[in-house]
Amino acid sequence: MAAAFQILIVDDNKNNLFTLRTLINEHIEANIIEADSGQGALDILLVKLVDLIILDVQMPEMDGFETAKLIRSFKKTRHIPIVFLTAAYKSAEFQQKGFAAGAADYLTKPIDAPQLISRINTYLRFIEQDRRHHAELEQKVQERTAELLAMRNKLEERVNERTAELNEINLQLKEEIEIRKKTELAFKKAKEVAEQANLAKSQFLANMSHELRTPLNAIIGYSEILFEEAKDQENQEDSDYTNDLLKIMQAARHLLAMINDVLDLSKIEAGKMQIHTETFDLAEIVSEITNTISPLTTKNKNVLQVIWQGREGLVHSDVTKIRQILINLLGNASKFTDQGIIQLRVGIEEDNKGISWVRFQVKDSGIGISPEQQAKLFQPFIQADASTTRKYGGTGLGLTISQHFTEMLGGYLTLDSKMGEGSTFTVLIPAHFSENGLL
Repeated sequence: MAAAFQILIVDDNKNNLFTLRTLINEHIEANIIEADSGQGALDILLVKLVDLIILDVQMPEMDGFETAKLIRSFKKTRHIPIVFLTAAYKSAEFQQKGFAAGAADYLTKPIDAPQLISRINTYLRFIEQDRRHHAELEQKVQERTAELLAMRNKLEERVNERTAELNEINLQLKEEIEIRKKTELAFKKAKEVAEQANLAKSQFLANMSHELRTPLNAIIGYSEILFEEAKDQENQEDSDYTNDLLKIMQAARHLLAMINDVLDLSKIEAGKMQIHTETFDLAEIVSEITNTISPLTTKNKNVLQVIWQGREGLVHSDVTKIRQILINLLGNASKFTDQGIIQLRVGIEEDNKGISWVRFQVKDSGIGISPEQQAKLFQPFIQADASTTRKYGGTGLGLTISQHFTEMLGGYLTLDSKMGEGSTFTVLIPAHFSENGLL
């Protein structure tokens, strides 16, 4: 073993100290430090580094237990192994107390030399391994510290380079930012101009719609009067005359419906469309709507079916908008279906939160709508494609208005369709709705 090991032996009997020192020096290379009392041992530990302590238990003034407790109480010395020495007849009595005080081992007197040397060698081997481990760790720490210092120096160089680059970038960013501010200001002005133009367009459409509806209502009114008078005096020669009057009325009503759609859209875009709620019987409204739409349904030899899926009852909402939504959807179904079946499925149902909803579902067996066409179907003034407009006519506003009205009433409008297999439009709105939301 290396002579660097420091062993402190503590005993109040000088003969015991001599015996211990002689035995240890004979078999182990170590520096032996002696103390004849517990206080003396503590004084030595304050100024010297010690690897192992051999401590007598029975000493005057401060016994081995008290000394061990004090050694363990200091951070500097609490790690040092302590081997207690005591008389053989008291070893069992003192053993538990010694371990509680911090002893690492126990030897009895009279001293068994081979046992003492073996125990000391064991502890010294542990200490040597611990020293090597610490030395290796210290070496690794030093190497790692050197690496970190080198890395720090490189990082500092890189930071300095990056700082210079960032300063240059900041100068450039200031010029970008200035350009962006000017661009945003120009965009803001352009947006304001566009909004003013859109508002002017909406106001123009609203004014024009009012101006056009007045003469159209007069045309429709006078046509109806002339039609009724012609029917009363009808004969074979006058049949062409009544047919012409009927065509005038139908064309005027169609034009009036288109103007009403444009007027509604202009109100929606201008934010002037208002909600007027009232309580009404759902079954009565459904009956009224189906009677209104019946002529258009039968025009293409279609069959209209009303299917209740849910309960009937009273609803509080804007009945005018609900009527227009359903007429638009049923009108489209009638227009794009030929000799087929059109179903209006309706009913009141409750969700898992106890909120009542009215579900309207318009299902037809018509031409259907492709995914590409569905993507733009709810845009104003746009129909499925140009051929649809040429063949079936219309403004392309009905679905746009229906979607807006449904959302204004707190609901949703969805579509499920495949080409050649028909379409299903579903409207879901709260059964009890006011201008301020759900009741």
